[in-house]
Amino acid sequence: MRFASALFLISWVVLAESKPEPASQSDGESLFRTCQFKAAARKFEEALLALQNSASLHFWAGRSYARLAEVASPLSARRNARKAQIHLEAAVKLEPANRQYLAELFEFYLGSPEWFDGGLDRAAILLERIGPDDGGPATPSKRLTDARNEFRGAGWSIQKGVLRLGAVIGRLVP
Repeated sequence: MRFASALFLISWVVLAESKPEPASQSDGESLFRTCQFKAAARKFEEALLALQNSASLHFWAGRSYARLAEVASPLSARRNARKAQIHLEAAVKLEPANRQYLAELFEFYLGSPEWFDGGLDRAAILLERIGPDDGGPATPSKRLTDARNEFRGAGWSIQKGVLRLGAVIGRLVP
Protein backbone atom coordinates (compact mmCIF):
# COMPACT_ATOMS: atom_id res chain seq x y z
CA MET A 1 0.00 0.00 0.00
CA ARG A 2 2.79 2.42 0.88
CA PHE A 3 4.58 1.56 -2.35
CA ALA A 4 1.48 2.34 -4.42
CA SER A 5 0.99 5.63 -2.59
CA ALA A 6 4.63 6.60 -3.08
CA LEU A 7 4.48 5.67 -6.75
CA PHE A 8 1.32 7.74 -7.22
CA LEU A 9 2.89 10.72 -5.45
CA ILE A 10 6.08 10.51 -7.51
CA SER A 11 4.16 10.25 -10.79
CA TRP A 12 1.97 13.18 -9.79
CA VAL A 13 5.05 15.34 -8.99
CA VAL A 14 6.72 14.36 -12.27
CA LEU A 15 3.59 15.25 -14.24
CA ALA A 16 3.22 18.56 -12.42
CA GLU A 17 6.82 19.55 -13.11
CA SER A 18 6.99 18.34 -16.70
CA LYS A 19 6.87 20.89 -19.46
CA PRO A 20 3.70 21.00 -21.54
CA GLU A 21 3.84 19.36 -24.93
CA PRO A 22 4.25 21.64 -27.92
CA ALA A 23 1.09 22.95 -29.45
CA SER A 24 -0.41 20.63 -31.97
CA GLN A 25 -1.05 21.57 -35.54
CA SER A 26 -4.72 20.68 -35.25
CA ASP A 27 -5.18 23.22 -32.42
CA GLY A 28 -3.72 25.94 -34.62
CA GLU A 29 -5.81 24.89 -37.61
CA SER A 30 -8.97 24.98 -35.47
CA LEU A 31 -8.13 28.52 -34.35
CA PHE A 32 -7.41 29.52 -37.95
CA ARG A 33 -10.75 28.17 -39.16
CA THR A 34 -12.56 30.19 -36.49
CA CYS A 35 -10.73 33.33 -37.65
CA GLN A 36 -8.60 33.61 -34.52
CA PHE A 37 -5.50 34.32 -36.57
CA LYS A 38 -3.34 35.78 -33.83
CA ALA A 39 -3.90 32.81 -31.51
CA ALA A 40 -3.39 30.41 -34.40
CA ALA A 41 -0.10 32.06 -35.33
CA ARG A 42 1.07 31.72 -31.71
CA LYS A 43 0.15 28.01 -31.68
CA PHE A 44 2.09 27.38 -34.87
CA GLU A 45 5.07 29.35 -33.58
CA GLU A 46 5.06 27.26 -30.40
CA ALA A 47 4.89 24.04 -32.42
CA LEU A 48 7.72 25.26 -34.66
CA LEU A 49 9.98 25.49 -31.61
CA ALA A 50 9.83 21.70 -31.41
CA LEU A 51 9.58 20.93 -35.15
CA GLN A 52 11.60 23.61 -36.94
CA ASN A 53 11.74 21.77 -40.27
CA SER A 54 8.02 21.16 -40.60
CA ALA A 55 6.84 22.59 -43.90
CA SER A 56 3.23 22.15 -42.85
CA LEU A 57 3.68 24.21 -39.68
CA HIS A 58 5.48 26.95 -41.62
CA PHE A 59 2.67 26.92 -44.16
CA TRP A 60 -0.05 27.32 -41.53
CA ALA A 61 1.92 29.95 -39.62
CA GLY A 62 2.36 31.86 -42.87
CA ARG A 63 -1.34 31.64 -43.67
CA SER A 64 -2.20 32.85 -40.17
CA TYR A 65 0.13 35.83 -40.38
CA ALA A 66 -1.11 36.66 -43.90
CA ARG A 67 -4.72 36.77 -42.74
CA LEU A 68 -3.66 38.72 -39.66
CA ALA A 69 -1.99 41.28 -41.93
CA GLU A 70 -5.21 41.60 -43.92
CA VAL A 71 -7.34 42.40 -40.86
CA ALA A 72 -4.78 44.21 -38.70
CA SER A 73 -4.33 47.93 -38.38
CA PRO A 74 -1.89 49.61 -40.74
CA LEU A 75 0.45 49.96 -37.78
CA SER A 76 1.03 46.22 -37.45
CA ALA A 77 0.05 44.87 -40.87
CA ARG A 78 3.51 45.17 -42.41
CA ARG A 79 5.13 43.25 -39.55
CA ASN A 80 2.58 40.46 -39.93
CA ALA A 81 3.05 40.43 -43.70
CA ARG A 82 6.80 40.01 -43.26
CA LYS A 83 6.28 37.09 -40.90
CA ALA A 84 3.85 35.54 -43.38
CA GLN A 85 6.41 35.91 -46.16
CA ILE A 86 9.14 34.27 -44.06
CA HIS A 87 6.99 31.29 -43.12
CA LEU A 88 5.44 30.73 -46.55
CA GLU A 89 8.85 30.91 -48.22
CA ALA A 90 10.20 28.45 -45.63
CA ALA A 91 7.36 26.02 -46.41
CA VAL A 92 8.10 26.21 -50.15
CA LYS A 93 11.82 25.80 -49.49
CA LEU A 94 11.22 22.69 -47.38
CA GLU A 95 8.73 21.16 -49.85
CA PRO A 96 9.35 22.76 -53.25
CA ALA A 97 7.04 20.38 -55.13
CA ASN A 98 3.97 21.03 -52.97
CA ARG A 99 1.52 22.84 -55.25
CA GLN A 100 -0.63 24.05 -52.35
CA TYR A 101 2.34 25.81 -50.77
CA LEU A 102 3.38 27.31 -54.12
CA ALA A 103 -0.17 28.53 -54.79
CA GLU A 104 -0.49 30.13 -51.35
CA LEU A 105 2.83 31.92 -51.72
CA PHE A 106 1.83 33.06 -55.22
CA GLU A 107 -1.47 34.43 -53.85
CA PHE A 108 0.39 36.15 -51.04
CA TYR A 109 2.76 37.87 -53.47
CA LEU A 110 -0.14 38.98 -55.65
CA GLY A 111 -2.18 40.30 -52.76
CA SER A 112 0.48 42.18 -50.84
CA PRO A 113 2.75 44.24 -53.07
CA GLU A 114 2.14 47.24 -50.81
CA TRP A 115 4.16 45.70 -48.00
CA PHE A 116 7.40 45.02 -49.82
CA ASP A 117 8.94 45.68 -53.21
CA GLY A 118 9.43 42.90 -55.72
CA GLY A 119 6.38 40.85 -54.75
CA LEU A 120 4.99 40.74 -58.27
CA ASP A 121 8.40 39.82 -59.67
CA ARG A 122 8.61 36.99 -57.16
CA ALA A 123 5.11 35.89 -58.19
CA ALA A 124 6.30 35.76 -61.81
CA ILE A 125 9.19 33.48 -60.79
CA LEU A 126 6.75 31.25 -58.90
CA LEU A 127 4.49 31.18 -61.95
CA GLU A 128 7.26 29.44 -63.85
CA ARG A 129 7.48 26.82 -61.09
CA ILE A 130 3.70 26.34 -60.95
CA GLY A 131 3.63 25.55 -64.65
CA PRO A 132 1.74 26.64 -67.74
CA ASP A 133 -1.94 27.47 -67.73
CA ASP A 134 -4.54 28.04 -70.42
CA GLY A 135 -4.59 31.84 -70.09
CA GLY A 136 -8.23 31.99 -69.00
CA PRO A 137 -9.69 34.74 -66.80
CA ALA A 138 -8.92 33.11 -63.43
CA THR A 139 -5.58 31.53 -64.27
CA PRO A 140 -2.40 32.57 -62.46
CA SER A 141 -0.85 34.23 -65.51
CA LYS A 142 -3.94 36.40 -66.11
CA ARG A 143 -4.16 37.30 -62.43
CA LEU A 144 -0.49 38.34 -62.42
CA THR A 145 -1.09 40.56 -65.46
CA ASP A 146 -4.11 42.14 -63.79
CA ALA A 147 -2.14 42.76 -60.58
CA ARG A 148 0.67 44.43 -62.53
CA ASN A 149 -1.87 46.74 -64.16
CA GLU A 150 -3.57 47.52 -60.85
CA PHE A 151 -0.43 48.22 -58.83
CA ARG A 152 1.24 50.94 -60.87
CA GLY A 153 0.97 54.65 -61.44
CA ALA A 154 0.98 57.75 -59.27
CA GLY A 155 -2.12 56.82 -57.28
CA TRP A 156 -0.62 53.50 -56.33
CA SER A 157 2.64 55.14 -55.28
CA ILE A 158 0.79 57.51 -52.96
CA GLN A 159 -1.25 54.67 -51.46
CA LYS A 160 1.86 52.58 -50.91
CA GLY A 161 3.63 55.54 -49.29
CA VAL A 162 0.78 56.09 -46.84
CA LEU A 163 0.74 52.40 -45.91
CA ARG A 164 4.48 52.34 -45.40
CA LEU A 165 4.34 55.48 -43.26
CA GLY A 166 1.80 53.69 -41.08
CA ALA A 167 4.20 50.75 -40.80
CA VAL A 168 7.02 53.07 -39.65
CA ILE A 169 4.74 54.58 -37.02
CA GLY A 170 3.81 51.05 -35.97
CA ARG A 171 7.44 50.26 -35.27
CA LEU A 172 7.80 53.34 -33.08
CA VAL A 173 4.61 52.75 -31.10
CA PRO A 174 4.77 49.55 -29.01
